[in-house]
Amino acid sequence: MNGALGVAVVCDFDGTLTNLEIGWDSLRETLSVDRIDDLWRDRGMQRWAAVTEAEVHAARTASPVPFVMHALRSVPAVAVLTSNDEAAVETFLDRWPDLRSRVRVVVGRRTLGGPKTDFEIFSSGYARCRHAIASPDAGQIAYIGDQTYELDFARALGAATFGVRDLDPTTRGPGRD
Repeated sequence: MNGALGVAVVCDFDGTLTNLEIGWDSLRETLSVDRIDDLWRDRGMQRWAAVTEAEVHAARTASPVPFVMHALRSVPAVAVLTSNDEAAVETFLDRWPDLRSRVRVVVGRRTLGGPKTDFEIFSSGYARCRHAIASPDAGQIAYIGDQTYELDFARALGAATFGVRDLDPTTRGPGRD
């Protein structure tokens, strides 16, 4: 699978590199929102502090997704494009120095300034990632994510895309969906 990823990868964080254990239902209730993305309607980022705190706390003990880490092991340039706060990703990467040494940039919620589910915002973040991993040609980049929208967006921007399930050896092969 590594050969298919090539030399430059843009990767999502939560649900892809790791699975953050966060009590989202409780957090949404505390913040009085139906969805965390509803916080983008507020002016400023004050209410995001509770989300960031929960993400950083979870990142301190989060385990990597083994088959994603395996697939990335020989990729020399990695960028992270995430809806999570950069601090959560940095906290996670501090625990995995080999991966950290290859991550060129983390583009997260603060940098994006809006929901990653918006194509224009995703595209802007993706361009930052592409620049950081020194690949002017989007066709030389692989994107790994766990959400259909991000795979569709990355594909529209010219990347080869891999869903997390595509990298999982238990979901690949003959007879697998």
